Parts: sequence; structure tokens; C-alpha cells
Amino acid sequence: LRFGHGLYFNRVVPWVGGLLSDRDAYQYLPRSVAYLPDRAELLTLIADAGFVEVGKESLSGGIAQLLTATRR
Repeated sequence: LRFGHGLYFNRVVPWVGGLLSDRDAYQYLPRSVAYLPDRAELLTLIADAGFVEVGKESLSGGIAQLLTATRR
């Protein structure tokens, strides 16, 4: 599933987006997501920033995630 998503998100989305809209924006999209830290590190960063009840929920088979937190 991860390989298929990577192929789709890195190749198909920029190609179709470039046909329909701003090519540069859709080529930038995969690069803008690639720099994010892994889930555990991201949750730690959120907690270290002063949030409590930090949680995550995987969506669409792990393709997307919903992060939640409460401000102290």
C-alpha cells in the first residue's frame, strides 16, 4: 500500500495536477510532505511544545493521519 501511495503521490498527482492547474505547485506538494519527521518524533515535538493529550489516528490505511492535542 505504501509503495502504491508513493508512486501515486510522487508521480501521478504532480502530472495530473500540472495538466489541470499550476504545475509548479503540484511538483512542490510531494517535496513539502517529505521533510516531515516520523510519527513518534512529531508527537514528541507537539508534546514538547506544551500540548497535552497528544494523539494520532491513522486514516485511509495509514496513508493519512489525524493528529490531535489540547493546549495546556
